Amino acid sequence: MDGVLFGSLRKKMILFLEDWYRYPNAIIDTKTSNQSYVRLASVYRKMGVKNNAFCLALINPALQGLDPFAPDLTIEEMAAVAVEVKNNPWYFMREIARVPPIGGGGSTPFEGNRGNVALFWCFFNHVMTFLIQIRQTGKSLSTDLLMTLLMNFRCENTEINLLTKDETLRKTNIDRLKKCIDELPPYLIQRNPKVDTNNTEAITINSMGNIYKTHVPQASEKGAYKLGRGLTSPIMHIDESPFQPNVQIAVGSALAATGAAVDKVKANGGDYGTIFTTTAGKIDDKDGAFIYGLLQAAAIWTEKFYDAKNQQELEDMVRKASRGERGGVYRVNITLNHRQLGKTDEWLREKLEASTASGDDANRDYFNMWTAGSLTNPLPIAILKAITNSVQDVKHTEISPQGYVTRWYIEEEEIEQRMAEGRFVMGMDTSEASGGDDISLYLQDIETLETIAAGTYNETNLITFCEWLCSWFARFSTFTANIERRSTGATVLDYLLLMLPAMGIDPFERLFNKVVQDYDEMPDRFKEIQVPMGRRPADIYVRYKKMFGFTTSGGMGATSRALLYSESLQLAAKRGCTVVHDKTLIEQITSLVSKNGRIDHPAGGHDDMVIGWLLSNWLLTKGKMLSFYGIDQRRIGAALGGATEEQVIDRQTRQEQQQIREQIETVYEQLSKESNEWISQRLEHQLRMLDRKLVLEQGEIFSLDTLLNNAREKKRERMREGASNRRNMPQSYNNMHGHFSDRPPTMSMNAYERRFLRAA
Repeated sequence: MDGVLFGSLRKKMILFLEDWYRYPNAIIDTKTSNQSYVRLASVYRKMGVKNNAFCLALINPALQGLDPFAPDLTIEEMAAVAVEVKNNPWYFMREIARVPPIGGGGSTPFEGNRGNVALFWCFFNHVMTFLIQIRQTGKSLSTDLLMTLLMNFRCENTEINLLTKDETLRKTNIDRLKKCIDELPPYLIQRNPKVDTNNTEAITINSMGNIYKTHVPQASEKGAYKLGRGLTSPIMHIDESPFQPNVQIAVGSALAATGAAVDKVKANGGDYGTIFTTTAGKIDDKDGAFIYGLLQAAAIWTEKFYDAKNQQELEDMVRKASRGERGGVYRVNITLNHRQLGKTDEWLREKLEASTASGDDANRDYFNMWTAGSLTNPLPIAILKAITNSVQDVKHTEISPQGYVTRWYIEEEEIEQRMAEGRFVMGMDTSEASGGDDISLYLQDIETLETIAAGTYNETNLITFCEWLCSWFARFSTFTANIERRSTGATVLDYLLLMLPAMGIDPFERLFNKVVQDYDEMPDRFKEIQVPMGRRPADIYVRYKKMFGFTTSGGMGATSRALLYSESLQLAAKRGCTVVHDKTLIEQITSLVSKNGRIDHPAGGHDDMVIGWLLSNWLLTKGKMLSFYGIDQRRIGAALGGATEEQVIDRQTRQEQQQIREQIETVYEQLSKESNEWISQRLEHQLRMLDRKLVLEQGEIFSLDTLLNNAREKKRERMREGASNRRNMPQSYNNMHGHFSDRPPTMSMNAYERRFLRAA
């Protein structure tokens, strides 16, 4: 069909609820042959999304039930299909787009899911989008079909650029895109083999004036900068970016160069946008860390964005939910696991087995975990996977008049009753809220230990935020807040100490404070606050204001950050690994790294939600006189029941730790017998890696350096005593062998352990 027809049409589409009023004849096509979109609309409705049927939009109702691939269509029907494709991307994805056959068979309809529909919707709203999905879930195919739509029907005289990891992926992408185009109904194919480019680097649709170019990274910084400056198109797709050398230079210069092209297309009402598709990467790698930093600044995707009134309101919502100076960034992070994409756990197990992936490779490819190589996460892998799998969709997104977004993990109609009948702890990490770190709010049920609500607040006025926080204390009387006093926390606490008493709310009962915490050490101080508020001295909140909040100390004090990250982290993760739910919190937990004995977030990352989570858990496990806050200590974790996931994780962890002990035993034996110095160094490195994964039981003593010294001494003894002594096992190893047998470690030190400790 002539490309002039497509160029002459004014592009329209339905994205927001108000768009339906502009097209009064449009219908919701529940009779579509591609029922995956009907099921998806039902999922949106169950999630509380009001704008749940946009993906079923049909602007021309006469097309309902018409097969666009039928061989006997009239010219009028073909023209009607062409017009609908031009104006309605949802029609194209439902009825026209086909998945090319793989390994025989025919093509199949393209199924809609929460990932690809969110990607398309964000692109047409010009939101920079990061789509992070596990392997074999079609993220690249989704983008190829979008490019098929843009090149053949929606764009005119436009250059589209792809930057992908290597030549292999470049060729694969071009081949896949050509096949997608070839699967179109013949009357819609715009590509002419006689005049259009047909090679492994570019595709042209000359009838529309469009060209699709592909590029691969450059090894030199100068080459990467030159490459980026050449990517001046309004539409750009960056694939597997964490694995591209010099990606920071290339992408940075490319985004700067697209400004003029975007402005021109924007003025003409055309399509433009930037898409990043990838699996999770490595955060200890320079290029991976750059992409991870971009991702961390982005707003976490929520289907509640669909309910924005229009594009301007959407942009306001996204910017408020993101990080960045001057009002945040217009960027979203769509990270979805297999369950969120409609895949079962059995499907994931089969894919893992077929791939033979393990360790960090499996964590990145199939669990969306950004890994750090030698900078290991402090939590056992079984617990990390349980935390990752605990992710839940937000049940209700609450937006305050000030624009503060709170993610609730209970239904909207349940909030008031649940909050009135239960008991909760709030953890809060504060910041200056000026574009860098967030202020985090974390709310936890003390009985179930599950995440009830969470929020991150970046660009805000602190006084306005404090006023809003006061409304929480007035609205819900059943939570106690543990607020970190560092940074602007003192300001937030000062405001609460001024306003809460005026509202008839006792700060000593609602805010963690050392007057209660040290009740047994300073009983006179505690006695002073046990009288009713009206009978207390007027200056009591000024005198004791430094007692409020969690004062993070240096070193290893009772409220040190080190202890918060060691003791509280392990216990909180172990007990609540299946009820973390919040995607932002999960991403921050799974990206923690241990470096030189210190646990922290990676470069470019954040841990403000983790701190809020840990402060809540610290109060439940380390807080004293909890009854003063209205917390019944007997109810903490009571709803976990008997056969808890904690026990399951314990079993998995014990199995993993036993395997590590057996590996240490095997490698130690090899090292003790090895005479080649290069191989010995490799074995020592392997032992050090295993030592990082070893978690000692209570009372268990182990020193890697002593073990290595024993191995070296054994070599020296063997050299002195000759070959006849090589078959004799040294006494030190005989003892160590028993220590790392499948018997559980003893609670008291045996003779070997005492000697080991002295040697250390």
